[in-house]
Amino acid sequence: MLFRGGKVFTGEKFEEAAVRTEGAKIVEIGPELSAKAGEEVVELGENLLVPGFIDLHTHGCIGYDFSTADKEEITKMCDFYLSRGITSVAGTTMTMSYEDYKKAAATIGEYMDSVENHNLIGINMEGPFLSVEKKGAHDPQYIIDASQEKMDELNRLARGHFLIVDIAPERPGAMEFIRKNCKDYVISVAHTPADYEKAMEAFEAGATEVTHLFNAMNGLGHRDPGVPGAAFAAGANVEMICDGIHIHPTVMRMVYKLFKERLLVISDSMSAAGLQDGEYVLGGLPVFVREGKATLENGTIAGSTTDLLKEMGIWMDDCGLSMEEILPCMTMNQARAVRMEDKIGSIEAGKAADLVVISPKREIQAVYKNGVRRV
Repeated sequence: MLFRGGKVFTGEKFEEAAVRTEGAKIVEIGPELSAKAGEEVVELGENLLVPGFIDLHTHGCIGYDFSTADKEEITKMCDFYLSRGITSVAGTTMTMSYEDYKKAAATIGEYMDSVENHNLIGINMEGPFLSVEKKGAHDPQYIIDASQEKMDELNRLARGHFLIVDIAPERPGAMEFIRKNCKDYVISVAHTPADYEKAMEAFEAGATEVTHLFNAMNGLGHRDPGVPGAAFAAGANVEMICDGIHIHPTVMRMVYKLFKERLLVISDSMSAAGLQDGEYVLGGLPVFVREGKATLENGTIAGSTTDLLKEMGIWMDDCGLSMEEILPCMTMNQARAVRMEDKIGSIEAGKAADLVVISPKREIQAVYKNGVRRV
């Protein structure tokens, strides 16, 4: 397949270029490429060619949740993500009973190994190794200290597909867990009242990421930098929910300036994403969505109803960034954060042909996963 006649995002800017794919891979990029005999040609015209978006933290959408979904429901979620330009997804689980966790791990693992050309890249394990004090929308009755035995069993059930493990570093056994597991998983500091010193200890032990920066943690103080300050000092990657509800646009711009190559735009979406206001469930707890804002009965924010395409609009319309500026925070940065930069995240020869044709007005025209058109 040959994409030509338009502008391609090459990592830092849009350039006039052509892109050739063969099978599931990008094989050639150049200013002018001639079509081969029998090759399908996609004329871009005014549209833009960008890498597929990567969402590393999403619990669900269109009425379904990775914690409880069966294979058919996972397929429906994956199709929705593709319709929004998201070609790589880390299905994110919630704190729940251990038996339910085992079932979710097994279902997602089996799905990833048995379904062809899906867009799941692994499991983001948000809970149960969190802090009750900063539990957010997680059910406190199931929050526990880090357990190597449970981690090993869950990953075995998931056929090795756990990708990110979220952990509150002040809990008993957390540092030992981080040191032992940081090479096998991306360890993310999450749902924690940890101060700067404890967070720095976690990063020195091997944690490399922060789960939804500023949410479910103490804020950035000028004398107590907390987790946000430690993330900056340690060079950690930071997730941020950019729906205009969780974080003020001014703070979004500040974080972009401070972190840039380490900023990971995430949705943290729950089952209401893609649907109307109403009552839903997240991690077994009732969630009420009003004007797109999801909360528990007590008013605690409970995930979001957004997606990366909507968040791109907020960055451009409310924060004043260009598409060129924000795209790396939705593609390349994520790939590096989960050690997949050799496979996905940018338009380069040898990488997966995960491509999105998008208009300058942010309208999805076509989505390709591993070279196959899905939208």
